[in-house]
Amino acid sequence: MGGPLEGIRVIDVTEGAQGPWAGALLADLGADVIKVERPQGEMMRQGGPRKNGFPLPHVGMNHGKRNIVFDVKTPEGMETMLDLVRGADIFMENWRRDVSARLGLDFESLRKINPDIVYGSASGFGEAGRYGPLASTDGYSQAMEGYYSLNGPIGGPGERPRFIVIDFTSPLTLVQALIMGLMERDRTGEAQWVHCSQLRTLHSLAAVRSEEYFASGEVPQPMGSTTAYCVPSQAFKTADAYVAVECPNDESWRAFCNTILLPKLADDERFATNAKRVENRDVLTPILEKAMLRFEAHRWISKFREAGVPCSRVNMDIEDLYEDPQVVANNLIVTRTQQDVGWVRTNEVPWTLSKTPAVYGHLSGKMNENSDSVLEELRQRKATPAGTTAAS
Repeated sequence: MGGPLEGIRVIDVTEGAQGPWAGALLADLGADVIKVERPQGEMMRQGGPRKNGFPLPHVGMNHGKRNIVFDVKTPEGMETMLDLVRGADIFMENWRRDVSARLGLDFESLRKINPDIVYGSASGFGEAGRYGPLASTDGYSQAMEGYYSLNGPIGGPGERPRFIVIDFTSPLTLVQALIMGLMERDRTGEAQWVHCSQLRTLHSLAAVRSEEYFASGEVPQPMGSTTAYCVPSQAFKTADAYVAVECPNDESWRAFCNTILLPKLADDERFATNAKRVENRDVLTPILEKAMLRFEAHRWISKFREAGVPCSRVNMDIEDLYEDPQVVANNLIVTRTQQDVGWVRTNEVPWTLSKTPAVYGHLSGKMNENSDSVLEELRQRKATPAGTTAAS
């Protein structure tokens, strides 16, 4: 049995990370994703690091797709594109604003030749406003949305988060929007245009920080690993590593105090409620930091989990994460292979479906490697009278 999107065909003309990763997720969910590249190759083919000559960012973000190369600015290329669109369920692009209309590949143009098409657009800053035509990157979008200003040590100038955030969360929202578009099409028979921007996605993810500001009127500042609304909620240094601990309620706070052998803290009026602990964090935090130095990380984690206190070892590098027993137990890492590239590890899709699980196909490889099969399908469809089924 294929994935939940088996039978859905996607034409993917996106480049970079935001659109291609969304296309790869659709492929993992069982869709037939045809990646159309321009003759020069998409931008991610120019980067690194590389394995056996292949750029790993492109390989990982375009897995599971078929690849064909042509130039839509030529009559032959445009004819091929329109033939592909006629047999597609989804068309997805992340061109700069007005490029799709200039090429004749905007939503209104494509729905004339395929009224069932769900058209997906991904952008940096949305359709409106003066930033709309601008290209974007993960770091650029995070800087604009204020993410830099919230990271780093207390009193610091703010820092760039080292994990790539928006390039891989914006594709999730795009995938969900495309699936909603398919659902609406199947319910009403009407296609539609769905749009996802890095700005809109980041703005949604910033909901808690925004509410803090709206409620208090105070601009959030860098706070290291702590939070503005909960104490304790931070990473503590232990005898050998760091452990992140959070006490979201009074029950876990009392359990925490008992575990660190300071039960009287729970009865101290200055720390009796979370609001009091937030108010007096400057007094409380040094006490907790000193107590946490007593044991090594694995002992604290064992004790906290037994007491029901939320905690985790702070994985200090990416290999720690990949080898974490919980990651391994949930099969969150997928090993894919390709003849020319060899093996590469990628992340599993974030959704689990019991009946139609994800389908993890091949890595992306050479440009135009599937042109013969794609063009043959187009020839068969043209040669097949309406109302009949082409031979497979």
